[in-house]
Amino acid sequence: MPPNKLKLSEKIGYGLGDAAFNFVWMTFIYFQIYFYTDVFGISAAAIGTMLLLTRVWDTVNDPIMGIIADRTETRWGKFRPYLIFGAIPLAIVATLAFTAPDLSANGKLVYAYVTYFLVGMIYTAINIPYSSMLSVLTNDPKERAALSSWRFMGAYGAGILVLYFTLDLVERFGGGNEALGFQRTMALYGVVLCCLLVLCFALTKERVQPVQKKHALKKEMFELLKSPPFLLLFVVGIFALSFVAIRNGITIHYFKYYLQDESAAKWFLVGGSLCNLLGAGATNWLIRWADKKRIYIVLNFLNAVMMAAIYLCGQSNLVAIYALHFVSSFLSGPTVPIVFAMYADIVDYQEARSGSRSSGLIFAGASFGQKMGWTVGGAATGFLLAWFGYQANVEQSAETVHGILLMFTVIPGVLALLGGVAMGWYQLTEKKMGELQAQLGC
Repeated sequence: MPPNKLKLSEKIGYGLGDAAFNFVWMTFIYFQIYFYTDVFGISAAAIGTMLLLTRVWDTVNDPIMGIIADRTETRWGKFRPYLIFGAIPLAIVATLAFTAPDLSANGKLVYAYVTYFLVGMIYTAINIPYSSMLSVLTNDPKERAALSSWRFMGAYGAGILVLYFTLDLVERFGGGNEALGFQRTMALYGVVLCCLLVLCFALTKERVQPVQKKHALKKEMFELLKSPPFLLLFVVGIFALSFVAIRNGITIHYFKYYLQDESAAKWFLVGGSLCNLLGAGATNWLIRWADKKRIYIVLNFLNAVMMAAIYLCGQSNLVAIYALHFVSSFLSGPTVPIVFAMYADIVDYQEARSGSRSSGLIFAGASFGQKMGWTVGGAATGFLLAWFGYQANVEQSAETVHGILLMFTVIPGVLALLGGVAMGWYQLTEKKMGELQAQLGC
């Protein structure tokens, strides 16, 4: 089968899909913990427990969805139909998760558990098929890397809009009522999500079919669990998303209580997301310059240095904090597209190795690792805040303020370093992938 070259419109269409998801994802990453602690009035420790429990199930749910997606057969393909049928339910439950009904303390916690659980379930039901599309839109590894770059440019582009507009929209829609403002803002983002997923569905086409028949489900899962590259990327994903969850989840607290200038957070976040976008856009150039594995390791090590430097800046050197953050964000930009391009390569690796092309299962495993990192990082954020003695909307102790600083700098830096070290064992170099493509007749 000759390599599938894609039109620009299809690359843009695929990128719009992740843009859609990030109107939910980025809002949850940056504002959900703040919403729960400072708006809805739930304790940090209770949030940590909730995020741990709900996300563990959400993580376990990923392989189930991958198995279902792999076995879906429609005239629109295996994966694309989920974009259409899941869009409206996701928009509704995401809005409910940012709604603050007048309930007792226990009632609020139950409401948060239920709505957050539903968001995770429905998000998984759409995002796993969307991620799996990367391996069936083209069989060309370079085109997959390009698609992955477009995907995350869409993600970071949506992130810029979320970070630029959210706090202003909360103020405009709420008129001083943050709870109402967050609810209406999330409702607006839900409408945008639905429109973008329809465009993603319309502009893409599934064209890569398995060369050989699938094996039994038990054998597919067993073979995947024996795959060294897959297990390695699973570990890397835990480190990467723990980094994101802790650092981004504590950003508003960092500005509010450490820098004591909450208004400065907006351009910090927007500028960082813009640098993420530029970094993701540089992915294609970087993978022409060096192997994906080497690039990932270097970027993570440099990012760890940036985190240490921000820690040393103190509270007064805002210019240096901004500059280091922007550099760190640029360095982070290419890492996620690189990892997802590696997962698409693992689909080919597994087919050559076992005769089974399990795109949905493999990308479910990718999401499993990412969400496990999100689970660990999100829960750790709540637990660490409680450990450092955090109390919402009051003057914090010196120990608490220093704890917030550590959560924003040193702890994510250590996670970035560990992710780079782990990637050192990754086996699927560009040379190895060329051999596998020849074996598969691609």
